[in-house]
Amino acid sequence: MARYTGCGGRELRYRIIEASPQRGVLLYCHGIESHGTWFIPAAEKLAEHGYTTFLLDRRGSGLNRGASPGDAADAKTLLDDVRLFRAHIGDPTLGLVGLSWGGKLATAAAITRPERVSGLVLITPGLKARVDLPVIQKLRLLFSLPLGGRARLPVPIHPEMFTRTPRFLEFIQQDPWRLHGATARFFVAGLSLDRTIRKGLHRLNIPTLLFLAGQDRIIDNEGVRKLLSQLPQHRLQSEVFADATHAIQFDQTAEMTQRMVTFMERTGDEG
Repeated sequence: MARYTGCGGRELRYRIIEASPQRGVLLYCHGIESHGTWFIPAAEKLAEHGYTTFLLDRRGSGLNRGASPGDAADAKTLLDDVRLFRAHIGDPTLGLVGLSWGGKLATAAAITRPERVSGLVLITPGLKARVDLPVIQKLRLLFSLPLGGRARLPVPIHPEMFTRTPRFLEFIQQDPWRLHGATARFFVAGLSLDRTIRKGLHRLNIPTLLFLAGQDRIIDNEGVRKLLSQLPQHRLQSEVFADATHAIQFDQTAEMTQRMVTFMERTGDEG
């Protein structure tokens, strides 16, 4: 575990799964409920192939829960955290990896600062979702914003939506750091990231690897495909795990990481 100074001077912690020898660097952005620990098995596999993974816990999550779990002031704060982290590690050429909600953050980070991003890996990305806040919670969100947006709203996802594998389902259910709710202003930050992606995606010219789960109950696969069709066709590679529910980083660890390695090797050659 290590530390760096994020947006506003806040100290943030992160984990490193180091490869030795190292052939590449990846920066991982996790989902709305999860944290970097959920990606450790995949990161360990990637390290076997020479890729060091930085597991950056988002402010309000995991190692950085603080006094207000699930909170972030706005999208700029989250993007600045990523930007400052990249500077903290020496601004190397790296691959951005975003899983589920983290797919928004990774994609927006690539759009706003594409320099030295060798590739973008999106794992069941939350660019378009099948789940949504119910109407009553949306009203609570709206009423909260004039008062600072700190009202806590439940995340509309259940553990069974991630996986059908008993041991992984038990891990998720018993995870004491899993977020069950987030603040109104955090949900608004997500909407702001969506706008950044919609407005800037057509300018993104970075090799992109997309993983989808065929049985996903959280992500709108067709909506994601339609959105990413704005990318240059030769820049987008799509892979579908037909029987997977959502958490392919658990259920298809070896196959997913091998495909990531093949992709990163190719993008490294192109660079």
